[in-house]
Amino acid sequence: MPPPTQTCSACRGRKVRCDGVQPMCGPCSKARKPIDCVYTPATAIASTPKGEYLKKGAACAPCRRKKKKCDADRPFCSTCKVAGKEKECTYEENTERTLTEALFMRTHYLEQRLAQYEHQVAPMAHPQGLPDGILPLMDLTHPDQPTASSSRLSHSGGGYSVPVYNIPHALNVLFDCMNVPSPTTDLTLSAPHIPQGLEEFRETYIEHSRQYGSTLSPEKMEAILAGDVSGAVVHPAFTYVAQLLGCLFWQMERRMMNMYTSVEREQEQLLFGVLDTIDPVGEVQVRYLLAIYYLFKQQMVEGEEQLVLGADVVRRHNLVFPTSTDAFDPLQMQEATPDQVELISALSHMLYLDRCSSFVFHVPTRLDKNFDDALKNVALYYPFLAKTNTTYIRARSLLYLIRVHELVTHWESINAATPTGMFSGARPAWFNAYWPLLEEITSSCSHIDGEMLKASFYGERPRAIALKFSLVVMLSAKAQLHWLVHRTHDDSAQRALDTVMEVVSVTKTFKDNDFFLLDPLLGVCWSTVAKIMMDIIRSPPKGIGEEISWTAALKAIDKSTKKLGHEFPFVEESLQVVSDVMRIVEVQ
Repeated sequence: MPPPTQTCSACRGRKVRCDGVQPMCGPCSKARKPIDCVYTPATAIASTPKGEYLKKGAACAPCRRKKKKCDADRPFCSTCKVAGKEKECTYEENTERTLTEALFMRTHYLEQRLAQYEHQVAPMAHPQGLPDGILPLMDLTHPDQPTASSSRLSHSGGGYSVPVYNIPHALNVLFDCMNVPSPTTDLTLSAPHIPQGLEEFRETYIEHSRQYGSTLSPEKMEAILAGDVSGAVVHPAFTYVAQLLGCLFWQMERRMMNMYTSVEREQEQLLFGVLDTIDPVGEVQVRYLLAIYYLFKQQMVEGEEQLVLGADVVRRHNLVFPTSTDAFDPLQMQEATPDQVELISALSHMLYLDRCSSFVFHVPTRLDKNFDDALKNVALYYPFLAKTNTTYIRARSLLYLIRVHELVTHWESINAATPTGMFSGARPAWFNAYWPLLEEITSSCSHIDGEMLKASFYGERPRAIALKFSLVVMLSAKAQLHWLVHRTHDDSAQRALDTVMEVVSVTKTFKDNDFFLLDPLLGVCWSTVAKIMMDIIRSPPKGIGEEISWTAALKAIDKSTKKLGHEFPFVEESLQVVSDVMRIVEVQ
């Protein structure tokens, strides 16, 4: 076999067959332009780097997007220049600083600032009650002239001071949280991030305010967002409770619990210091917001205490749902004023929390039953508010669910007493309550569905999720009503199946980062629907629902209940019910 011929560098670069003739090979001698025909060993070429390696993210945006080779030349890379797309050749300078580099730069800056504060507070004794690694600063007294709340987490020369934290410890917690992401983690919130101040906590609170019954005027919301504690527009208690709850929500969203306990403690102290001067309606709102805070912290005694105090304020000041002072005339109804909207929203959410805690935890209610009828009558005097106010809609949805639960209990007691004959004994009276309730719930479901679609269409995510929550509550109540008489009425059985599938359909639309905006009550609704599906799977109605994959639908409910349980406490009972249903169905 003849020895292999050499290949010159020019032929190798052009990927042309070289005849190895020296001093100039055939292809190089026939080239139109003069070419240096140089013979270099292939091993030498392979070991030589083709150019400097680019840093990650240094390539231009079009080359990164299209995954093309880029030399990162400025102002235009060679690839874009050859393609004639110089105008599209742009560089994102921030990508060269990776998240880790940014974190270390931020850490270095904070360590320098921490050293300055350590020098300032060195003579001060470490007060008892503060966790290790947290340095106290100045006293937590108000300035002589109330100003906007500090927007920094450090002493800014005005307002009150906020403790400085053990940043290395905080970063360790941060990376621990990042290593084990939740199945429902919102990836947009997973990047390493240290809040720049209380403003970010207030923004988080404003985002979730509708979820927790805070329906203040836009002017008051803007004052809260600005950190106003002067009391000129909004009572300072609302700003402090916004910073308290916002701090908690911020940590919960990022799986960074107990990172800013000192901030929470400080805001809690400031809040209790100004509650003596707040008006009754405002105090009711602050009390139930505090109750929500303590319930999230699973401090049940403190949460119950705040609900009791809120109910006591309602009774002492005789707070009731407003009605028109004129004679009732549906054609002459006036819209609610901002103060009336705030009062209706505050009482609606206070009633919601009272009835929800009683329904879920099986504890006595704190407000009497007259409030249930009064809330229903709001729709007569203020129909527009009743159709659009998410806080009111949520409270009314819960009351419908409770009425259905009472009707189911009554039905079971009637069946136990008179097992034969559908219309024997007390059943006619029971049906006199059944049909109007079914009609009301069906009408409300249609209205809520329309409002939810409208909010979703216009990109109002928090409102759309709140309405979707109320819709699932109402649909679960409707499914229960239809399923009660499925044995003797085929049309009701079909409607029950259709409604259950509506619940599954709406449930599937919840994204992973929506579950934090929901409520533990949803677990009760899903467990109720799961029981109905179990009955359908075990003894399906003849000729109905045969084409439906009920096992797949049940798995969707089970998956959503687990996600809800990951976000909220007090979902354990619902998780157990759905899990038991899954096990029973699997052995069928």
